[in-house]
Amino acid sequence: MDISDDLQRRIGVFVLLALGVVVAVAQLYDVYADVVSDGASLFISLVEFSFPGLLLVAFGVVVGWLYLNDWNGRHVLRVATWSLVVSAGVLALQAWVLGIQLFYQNGTDVGVIASSNAAVGLVLGSFIGIYSVMRSQDRRELERSEERYRSMTEDVLDSSDVALFVLDADGDVVWVNEAVADYFGVDRDAIMGRPKREVLSETAAAVAEPTRFRERLEAVYDADGSRGEERFECHVLPGDGREERWLEHRSRPIESGLYEGGRIEHYTDVTAQKETAARLEDRERVLRELHGVLMDRSADVDERIASLLDVGRKQLGLEFALLARVEDEDVHVRAASPRDWPLAEGETYPLSDTVCRRVVETGESQRFAHLSAEAAELTDCLSHADVDVESYVGMPVHVDGEQYGTLAFYGPEPGEPVDDWEMTVLELMGNWVGNELALARRRDEREQVLRETREQFASLVGDVEEYAIFRLNADGHVASWNRGARQIKGYEPSEVLGEHVRMFYPEAAREAGEPERLLSEARELGRTETEGWRVRKDGSRFWATVSITALRDADGDLRGFLKVTRDMTERREREQQLEHERERLEFMNRIIRHNLLNGMNVVEARAGLLSGRVDPEVAEHLETVQSRVRDMVDLIETMRSFMQVLTEEDGERTEPVVLDAVLSSEVEKARKAYDDATVAYDPPPDVRVVGNDLLPEVFENLLSNAVQHNDSPEPTVEVTARVDGDEAVVTVADDGPGVDEAMRDAIFEKGEKGFDSPGTGFGLYLVRELVASYDGTIDVENRPDGGAKFTVRLPLAAAAVEGVEESELVSD
Repeated sequence: MDISDDLQRRIGVFVLLALGVVVAVAQLYDVYADVVSDGASLFISLVEFSFPGLLLVAFGVVVGWLYLNDWNGRHVLRVATWSLVVSAGVLALQAWVLGIQLFYQNGTDVGVIASSNAAVGLVLGSFIGIYSVMRSQDRRELERSEERYRSMTEDVLDSSDVALFVLDADGDVVWVNEAVADYFGVDRDAIMGRPKREVLSETAAAVAEPTRFRERLEAVYDADGSRGEERFECHVLPGDGREERWLEHRSRPIESGLYEGGRIEHYTDVTAQKETAARLEDRERVLRELHGVLMDRSADVDERIASLLDVGRKQLGLEFALLARVEDEDVHVRAASPRDWPLAEGETYPLSDTVCRRVVETGESQRFAHLSAEAAELTDCLSHADVDVESYVGMPVHVDGEQYGTLAFYGPEPGEPVDDWEMTVLELMGNWVGNELALARRRDEREQVLRETREQFASLVGDVEEYAIFRLNADGHVASWNRGARQIKGYEPSEVLGEHVRMFYPEAAREAGEPERLLSEARELGRTETEGWRVRKDGSRFWATVSITALRDADGDLRGFLKVTRDMTERREREQQLEHERERLEFMNRIIRHNLLNGMNVVEARAGLLSGRVDPEVAEHLETVQSRVRDMVDLIETMRSFMQVLTEEDGERTEPVVLDAVLSSEVEKARKAYDDATVAYDPPPDVRVVGNDLLPEVFENLLSNAVQHNDSPEPTVEVTARVDGDEAVVTVADDGPGVDEAMRDAIFEKGEKGFDSPGTGFGLYLVRELVASYDGTIDVENRPDGGAKFTVRLPLAAAAVEGVEESELVSD
């Protein structure tokens, strides 16, 4: 059960009083016994009682002091307990000594009692001495702690840049440091020990928003310690005994120690950070304004330069700005801000009368916060314009590497020095102005060239007669008309300008919406091409190839169309005539293949049946017949291949062909056909070349030519193949008489052969035509050691395919 503090104190005081009374009664009874029973002197007894009496009086004073000073009840009770215990111990010791003497020695010994009391005194003295030493040590440690505390508060916390308030649980100010007085301009000693709410009126008076400041702090105090860490900023205004500064307030509850339940408040000077943040924000604003000006493509160069001057002079805090072009000894004002400044746009002034002459002379940026103090020789400048200049910032402007002029800012009063960042921004402005002026100059030059080109193009287009070249507006109406259009379509400009392009199409095409479809394709794809019938003014029709190109401006908006029309009627008629001739050649090819070749095969077969069954005289004629029949069959086969090249679509198509397969097959055929000949073959790498099913005819004719034109009894032919870049190179070399140099250039012509040469004279011609159809080449040369060498170059299939794809892309 818990006992209240007051009850504990009362019990302790009662115990102490009871002990005192018991001791006093015992002493008084001893005096009485000495006087009455033993007849001792009363004076002697009182003198004997004086010392214990004084102790009892002192003891009573202590008990009264404990009660009146409102000591903690537990402490009073502890004193009473120790007093009772010690008294009981001393009495027990005395009883022990007296008991021993009475029961065992039949009397008391004064010496023993004295020694016993001395022992008690010795023990109590020892304890008291130990206690005194310990108290002394504690006192010295306390003094050292207090010294350290004073050193910390005075030497450290008082010298801190952070203003500190320490509040106890009741909200009273128990300690502040020197920074509080410096920051808020208050008397440090005057606020110590006062409630913080009273001190608030004095500290709040120093800040920019005192009401807001008080409300925020009072809300923390009203929360009765439940608020955790608080943080906000306040602006201290300059005043009596204080400087302007920004402070960051941070406070938190004290959770342990002497001031548990109170709060500690910190005020940190963040003026430098705020100023830095303000500078950064100001710089960011300037950069945003610059970016907005530089990226505003809706304004022309002069408008953006004027905006740039406004941004620069506001940033510097100067009143005037200008961009000037320096030429010879004169300054021409290109732009000024404000525009009504005495140095007006378009005006010209002597360079010697301007502050800019220093920039022109040195070729470097110049800045003067106080012109008369830093550049006295320039103080008379601009006097003719009634302008007083005291502060100046200027930098050179270069266009295409040459000095154009200056970008300058002026102030009539001495100004603040321009820092490096501002100077860098201004120099960037100067660089941008120079770049924009250079771009404007080149743009003007390009526009001039473009105007001249347009005039030349218009003149050229107007004089073209082979093509109808005219413009349409975005809705498809005619906007221009050239000479070729008049020539081809028969209309004069006055008859077609403003008319819709539908008027040039046949009625069926108009009803099908072909004009609108072609314009829509050109609008979506950028360009479209077509062929078809068109109508002239006289109603006659002509076959035309037409291209329509969409014309767009720099923003991508459609401005109209350019239409180019060419009369292809004659060409179409020629193509139709060639197609007719091709059909006739195809008819002849069929006759040769099916009629003549079949008839010659029948003759050769019947002659073969007669062989060996006729007289020797007839056999010689029969052999001649068979020889001529074979020649005719060879001629028919050659003509058939040649006709196939000219007439069949297969002769125009190409595909990848394995070169080794073709060469191996033809070499093997030649070995079987010519028993006396030796045909050597060096296989090529595994490559594919451009060809078709007629490619074997090339090498069959070359091998036959190498053997038949060879005068050696045992002809030797060497066939080799290799890859050279994107080509395959095949050579067919023999050891014959070679090629007559006089016939070398004509050897691949039609019908060329020697008088004694077998064959038709069309073989090498066919070879050349076939190789040319594959985009290859063939040539012949004599070998140094005798014989002829034919070299065929064929494109590799992959390269050829890539080439075709590229050509198709170009044509599209």
